[in-house]
Amino acid sequence: MIDANEYGKALFLITEEDAVSDKLLADVKTAERALSDNPDYVKLLDSPALSKEERVSLCGKAFGSLDERLLNLIKILTERRSVRLFAKVAEAYRSLYDESRGILRVEAVTAIPLTEKQSAAMKLKLTQSLRKTVILVNTVDPSTLGGVKLRYSGVQLDGSVKTRLDKFEAALKNTVI
Repeated sequence: MIDANEYGKALFLITEEDAVSDKLLADVKTAERALSDNPDYVKLLDSPALSKEERVSLCGKAFGSLDERLLNLIKILTERRSVRLFAKVAEAYRSLYDESRGILRVEAVTAIPLTEKQSAAMKLKLTQSLRKTVILVNTVDPSTLGGVKLRYSGVQLDGSVKTRLDKFEAALKNTVI
């Protein structure tokens, strides 16, 4: 069985040693996008209907322009009919990359899109309080009604109007008159 985290870690350690982690990050994004946009191709690369050699050859043709280390990893996943796990390998790689460079990816969930000014102010505030370089992604969810939910590193801070209203409603239900 393939451990995607270990493969991502191995790829990261190799690229750090060779001082090509930054370049490889772009190639990882390219491969991840190509595979997520073409789920039928992933099924083909994982299919036992083709021989291992045919699958690896297809992989080489499709990803031949990528860094050799990444191409070899994708070929290994192809040989083991586990290309479907590439997104998890990429996530593990990106996580180690971010950690090594003091980067924190934060998702801000809001009812309407943040303006550039709001986004910049939130990013600055988070960077100062968390002492990390923050990459802020805004996700729109109208059900939040207002306010913001912040998600990062397994933490969720919920300052949404919906949560406040839900808590208020629960308190009212539990109030004995």
